[in-house]
Amino acid sequence: MADLQLDSLEIQGFRGFRHLQISRLGLVNLVVGKNNVGKTSLLEAVRLYAQRGSPNLIWELLDVRDESPFGRAPSTNRLVTRIDKEEQALEAIRYLFFGRKDIIDTGKSIQVGSIKSLTKVLSKAITIEVGLLQERFPRSSQLIPTSTETDGDDALDVHTFILAISIGGLRSAIVPLEPEAAARNWRRNAIGERFKEIPNVFISANGLDKNEVGSLWDAINLTSLQEDVLDALKIIAPIVTGVGLMVEERIPIVRVVGLDAPVPLKSMGEGMNRLFGIALALANAKDGFLLIDEIENGIHYSVQPDAWQLIFRVARQLNVQVFATSHSWDCIEAFQKVANDEKQEEGMLIRLEERDGDIDATLFTEEELMIATRSQIEVR
Repeated sequence: MADLQLDSLEIQGFRGFRHLQISRLGLVNLVVGKNNVGKTSLLEAVRLYAQRGSPNLIWELLDVRDESPFGRAPSTNRLVTRIDKEEQALEAIRYLFFGRKDIIDTGKSIQVGSIKSLTKVLSKAITIEVGLLQERFPRSSQLIPTSTETDGDDALDVHTFILAISIGGLRSAIVPLEPEAAARNWRRNAIGERFKEIPNVFISANGLDKNEVGSLWDAINLTSLQEDVLDALKIIAPIVTGVGLMVEERIPIVRVVGLDAPVPLKSMGEGMNRLFGIALALANAKDGFLLIDEIENGIHYSVQPDAWQLIFRVARQLNVQVFATSHSWDCIEAFQKVANDEKQEEGMLIRLEERDGDIDATLFTEEELMIATRSQIEVR
């Protein structure tokens, strides 16, 4: 089996996870569970791990869920002061921390890594904290709890809310909390091996947008990886003989047997578009992670086994660790069939469920999942 970026997963203090431990991961991992148990949050945590706690990603995650007051565009309102922005940022970022309102002390943090790696200095585990930094000592690594009350000579004349990011237990960056300032500061900090991002591609439940498709296609254009993308489309339509992008519009097009001119990919159905995105993302995630939310969207149950076969094959070839979420029993059955055929313990089904206010994980290996599906045991 290929080398895994994460052989296990531990998440502390992130969104609905007080302390989640998944003792073993596979090359391809299917995450299931009822609504609001943290399936998408698990994908977000892996993205934070891969992107080394990037503030840019933090604000992207908040914006996607309408939790950020800033939106994707920089603010042009000159009447909004820095302090106002910081206060707004502090309110928004609480959504990422377990309990939401419990981050006023610097003892509250988000931690993501493999099990037992969170305290290892040489590990890649990340820690994210929020605190105050005194501007008269801007290079100090000492954080002041945001609940600290001071007076007299000890009063803080000027302070800044900050994000403190540690990798492997060592403080690696301190950046302002406000998004624009954080982005500028991160670009100056994020250099060297400690900040080296692990390749990762995320596909939302709605699929890739046009800009994402264009960027991913350009990265593999005229390479052998295009064959994997074409193979994915042939799962649904064997008559497809070629695939590409229109130069200016950046719209995927395909060549089909019997037609003189290429046709837009979307004209052949949502399933084709979904498989195109998955194969394109796989080809761009070499030696990293592919993260797919609600993988079954748009893919008919009859071709899901073929889709999983493609995912397993390309993930193995390119050393891509896959995390996908699903609500679908058909998707689980197709995953079980393909994972069992692989015979290499490469597939793992992870069921998340709420127990006494905490989220726990139950693991199913290929053999255990085969027994569950044969007996129609509910694992979703």
